[in-house]
Amino acid sequence: MRPIRILDIRDTHEIGGPGKTILETFRAIDRTHFDMHLAVFGSATGNGDTPFVAAAKAAGMPVHLVPGSHGYDPRLVWRLRRLVKELGVDVVHAHEVSSDAIGYLASRLGRTRLITTLHGWIGNSPKQRLMIAFDRRVVRYFDCVIAVSAKIRDEACAAGVPPERVRLLHNAIVVERYRRSGERGFLATLLGRAPTSPVITSVGRLSAEKGHADLIEALAMVAAKGCRMSAVLVGDGPERPRLEQRIRELGLEGWVHMPGYLAQPERILEESDLAVLPSHTEGLPNAALEALIMGVPVLATRVGGTPEVVQDGETGRLVEPHSPPALAAALLEFAAEPSRWKQMAARGSEMVTSRFNFTARTRMQEDIYRELMARPAR
Repeated sequence: MRPIRILDIRDTHEIGGPGKTILETFRAIDRTHFDMHLAVFGSATGNGDTPFVAAAKAAGMPVHLVPGSHGYDPRLVWRLRRLVKELGVDVVHAHEVSSDAIGYLASRLGRTRLITTLHGWIGNSPKQRLMIAFDRRVVRYFDCVIAVSAKIRDEACAAGVPPERVRLLHNAIVVERYRRSGERGFLATLLGRAPTSPVITSVGRLSAEKGHADLIEALAMVAAKGCRMSAVLVGDGPERPRLEQRIRELGLEGWVHMPGYLAQPERILEESDLAVLPSHTEGLPNAALEALIMGVPVLATRVGGTPEVVQDGETGRLVEPHSPPALAAALLEFAAEPSRWKQMAARGSEMVTSRFNFTARTRMQEDIYRELMARPAR
């Protein structure tokens, strides 16, 4: 009997949290029973060698480009369906709003099992909000919906997905990869000079929903109190020009650094005193898991599945979103009592090791695939 053939589908060139999950699942999955492929929607004229595709190829994952003139080219549906038939795919696994839509429409042309992982609905624009409304309707007809947090599970059920077709499967990390090396100097090399302590980091795409603008305002408030902190915003995205302008306006050029995307955030975390996640919305943030496993205290906003990782006062600190004053107050609290925050981080590290191990997550995902194959496609 041949392995179950899985086709993960995505429409983004970035790796991000969902991309990391796909790549780590490919590395950890039982190859004797599962055969994972990746389909990426892309330009009909491009070669598809984006950071995500390059990482997948480097991992040895079979990659297929599904070309279209734009992200919602209707030909993508037919081309995906043709690829599914050519490969003999058993399960199509979508990972965001647009791949949900294309996967759903393609599945209507056949009887391939269809599954999606909901990482969180992000509506920064009218177009995104329209697609979310569409997604809330179509996911009701998927064979299975994986929710990465209890909050998203509840949102899926509220959108009309039958509870018996929803599976809670938290994000996770390969804990063995996050070990302190004892080496210093990476930040100084990256930034061109050693940053002034304490050093806070914020790892995530520079997009409005990540709340970096709130963090920058909070840092200005902290500086006005006579407390200076170096901040490193790791990532890239559409908000970068606006954030850079605000940093200049507040006179924080020498204190807030934006080195761009880094494939190995653990190098920076090793030299960080505090990780901050000022998000307006989250699924279940890998950035919090990565910081805690490295023993770095976490300050985050009370959104999405974040409280399932950061328990306020126990494994980190939570404040309300959209509130620079609340972030500033917590940053000053950290500066006054860093040892207490380190104790919370130590508890958080133990919690991540026991509850968010990627190997265990992969075994649970394999069970979901087997469960799907045991019943006819919808």
